Amino acid sequence: MTNFAPKSTKMINSTREHLIDVARQLFARKGVDATTMGDIANASERGRRTVYTYFRNKKEVYAAVLESESAALVARLQATCDSGKPVEERLRDFLSVRLVQRRERSSAAASLRALFKPDLRRIGRIRSIVRTQAEEMLHALLAEGISAGRFDPSRCALLEGFALDCMHAMDIAGADTDVTGLAASADAMLDFIISDICVR
Repeated sequence: MTNFAPKSTKMINSTREHLIDVARQLFARKGVDATTMGDIANASERGRRTVYTYFRNKKEVYAAVLESESAALVARLQATCDSGKPVEERLRDFLSVRLVQRRERSSAAASLRALFKPDLRRIGRIRSIVRTQAEEMLHALLAEGISAGRFDPSRCALLEGFALDCMHAMDIAGADTDVTGLAASADAMLDFIISDICVR
């Protein structure tokens, strides 16, 4: 009797991640409405049966893509916090990633902007997830800078009060704004923020 071993979790996760990546590219290029489950199956070279093994319908695929993209953005933010650079540089990198995603058109944020356009309800949900985690990271960076005597506590309190709202606004503007122009504006804003909160 042949003994069929179950598929490993690693293989299942790898296949699912591949399908999500293919769907993300199709959604960004063709739009969500114009992409079918058949398109995802063909582009992934896995077949319709495989796609339906992991996702019941396109709505589930879309949800998985958005969750994956938001997780990638949060991971990039966390990486800036954990980089080991001086706290001023980590704060600047954190704010830069949050503002313009390091000017990468292929970044998680660029993909999110393309995917977000047709679904305002989901935009709010995913941005809320990212925002909550970003607030915690920003608070930790500022607290570290204050504790080290590098940041002025009163200026940090003001910054924390409006920084994420500014970033949220620039996220929205970035959906239809030239990346180079947005990057220049962001650089000027970051220079001002860092110089303002540092102890003189």
